Amino acid sequence: MSNTGKQANPGQDATTKVLEPFREIIDRFGLLLKRQAEESAALAPVDLGGLVIGEEAFLGGEPLVSFVDAEVFAPVFKQSASGVWPVLGVIFPALAEGLATLTAKADKDRTWVSLCLRAVVHGDAEALEQAAAKAAVSPDFLLMSLRVAYGPCIASVRPALTALAPVELWRRAHCPVCGADPDIALLENHPEPSEFLVSKGGELWHHCPVCTHRWRFMRLVCAGCGNQDHETLTRLALPDSPREYIYACESCKQYLPCLDLVERFDAVDFDLAALNSVHLDAAAQSRGYTPISPAPWTAMGFAETQAKAS
Repeated sequence: MSNTGKQANPGQDATTKVLEPFREIIDRFGLLLKRQAEESAALAPVDLGGLVIGEEAFLGGEPLVSFVDAEVFAPVFKQSASGVWPVLGVIFPALAEGLATLTAKADKDRTWVSLCLRAVVHGDAEALEQAAAKAAVSPDFLLMSLRVAYGPCIASVRPALTALAPVELWRRAHCPVCGADPDIALLENHPEPSEFLVSKGGELWHHCPVCTHRWRFMRLVCAGCGNQDHETLTRLALPDSPREYIYACESCKQYLPCLDLVERFDAVDFDLAALNSVHLDAAAQSRGYTPISPAPWTAMGFAETQAKAS
């Protein structure tokens, strides 16, 4: 149902104003996210064969992709990288030379691609170090680049994976599909007939910046270290933005942006929500907190740079 009258969201004008210093970051990474979505839609289906998910291991914290042979992503990964990396290089010219090196390496060296897939799919730190050394780039730059290319691949296979396990029971901080840390938390109302009690504060949901999956998580728990000591968990709000928060942990000094959507009735693009909250990243980083998220605008330090300049 559409609203015909002008019913601005509380704090919307203030948010628009506070985002202006970050407009270039939002526009550039918005182009990247758009390209990733296009690549995901264009990729050929990944053959998962007769994949069986170990339910006990899954509910014990193993993400779905841990049961998949990383090699099955090789064809679609190369296709995605060839479409995404050039765009990333155009958006950020300083990265173009390094990305060109990775593209050439991916075209010619299947063994190197295998190392990269082990690193990004299964989190193999040793494989990442080896792949970075072979390409003569830093491990941090390589991992960020791999995630950008891998995102469309795992997003395209996400529906098939989630159909194989009871993902609705997942309550871990990391993504049940790909294992990535969240880029944003969202307070939402999801009333169910089976719920005897629905919190007026809403349910807490996490969003994955790699495969774009969303899952429910526990409130008042640090998504970075699992800290549940309320005295060392901080919720910061910006002036004039009462529905935007920074969840910060004094134990691990990590943070996660949060949007309160309980009283919002307009459509929200969850895949853009974290990028459009980059001002929260800057505010948190200016206070000495580090991001939980592996999203590229945090991994590449753009929010941190802006925080220091503001």
